[in-house]
Amino acid sequence: MSPRRTAAAIAFLYLFLGYIWISFSDRFVFTLAAESAYLTQLQTYKGWAYVTVTAFLLYILAHRALQRERNLSERDGLTLLLNRHMFERELDSELAYAKNKDHNLTVIILNIDGFKQINSHVNLEAGDRFLVQVADIMRDACHQQALLARFGGDEFAIALPDSRWPDAVVPLIQQIQRRIQHLHVKEAPRLNFSSSAGISLYPRDGTTANTLIDAATLALDEAKNTDRGSYKLFNAELSQIVSSRAQLLLDLKEAVEQKQLTVVYQPQFCVQKNIMTGVEVLVRWHHPKKGMIPPSDFIPLAEESGLICAITDFVMRQAIHELTAHELLYRDIKRVSFNVSAADFNQTESCERFIANLSSLPGDWSVIELELTESAALLNLEGIKNVLDVLRQRGVQVSLDDFGTGYSSLNTLRLLPIQEVKIDQSFVKDIVKNKQDAKLVRTILAMAQALHLRVVAEGVETHAQANYLMNAGCEEFQGYLYARPMPLEHLITFIRNLKQQRVQS
Repeated sequence: MSPRRTAAAIAFLYLFLGYIWISFSDRFVFTLAAESAYLTQLQTYKGWAYVTVTAFLLYILAHRALQRERNLSERDGLTLLLNRHMFERELDSELAYAKNKDHNLTVIILNIDGFKQINSHVNLEAGDRFLVQVADIMRDACHQQALLARFGGDEFAIALPDSRWPDAVVPLIQQIQRRIQHLHVKEAPRLNFSSSAGISLYPRDGTTANTLIDAATLALDEAKNTDRGSYKLFNAELSQIVSSRAQLLLDLKEAVEQKQLTVVYQPQFCVQKNIMTGVEVLVRWHHPKKGMIPPSDFIPLAEESGLICAITDFVMRQAIHELTAHELLYRDIKRVSFNVSAADFNQTESCERFIANLSSLPGDWSVIELELTESAALLNLEGIKNVLDVLRQRGVQVSLDDFGTGYSSLNTLRLLPIQEVKIDQSFVKDIVKNKQDAKLVRTILAMAQALHLRVVAEGVETHAQANYLMNAGCEEFQGYLYARPMPLEHLITFIRNLKQQRVQS
């Protein structure tokens, strides 16, 4: 009910009760003492009774209004846990008490891994219900003295006064993480979740609420970066890691602005026909002081910081420029694959960005292929689909990278305009020895054949792997056995040698 309607209802109720009181209280008094000398005294008592009753009603109304206002300012509106401001305030009070009593205290910051899948696959209401369930798990698992809060989104906080590390803390975290793993969204029962946690200890890691929260947050970031679904205890090394990461981010921003990144090309082959079917374009960063920085270090950093879109734009424009300038595109290279991130589709101008990047192509756009990982697709399935549908109309092809490692591969194939799947190298690595991997690869190949999809096996490094894949029906390969990623100059030489071999054979 709106404030105006609530106020009107209270005023109407007050008028109604006043009318009833005035109409019937006088009759009642006259009935008791119509001719009595006590009439004046009874009228006084009646007035006092009226004041007492109305004061009691005003107390109830004011108390409820102030209580509601306090809850709004102190509590999270969805879960009714403390909000961040009140958590910090209450935590400072607990720290003052712990200092006087020489007690320990533990702060835990907890985050749900994969929570964005609910909002993208189902709806916001389902996400809210999930967060309420997480809050209920925390209430049930923690003792009454614990401070529980939701900081916003899917981030929660727990403060445990007088708690011994690790005896009293680790079992609690593990219990909460196990119970969150068993939560399911009824609209999407195949979605699985885990939770990561960061931990800080008083007085070892800090003596104020802000210090302990920051320390636990750093530990949480490390847990999510290294092993999702785990927990990490803050230590001095983490602070150094975070500092190094922050500096690396500054260097990466400068590298993007100054165009210090480069591109390399890894050929893909159809071995049976002995032809190169295309190249995958990869980005490289040679740091002026630290040397070559692995993509596994700076690509996640770029995705977290929002730099990945600028990197994608650079890679696409640079590769198209190089391959076109040397007349390799369309003639020697019939397909160019670019890795794209979920963040590349989050902006309203995402479609315009891709079109601008590809506008310099001298020919048909079917030579371009966008590689999207399944896990990235799940983060923004609807937005990605809208952009890919437009690009498909212009001829751009779409490949699902790391196929089989995500949550719902078949559903992703059904919803997105896919022409190719890439068998993840984790399945190829032990395909000769691991029967389970071998069965999975054969299943992928059979499914792709039924759906008329092209299949590329990546990470092929041995002849045994290649022979097994060929016997299983895979036609295209990518890996160190055939060619490593190489700069443009080496690619030109590689293509020339490949042509000479074909002529000689």
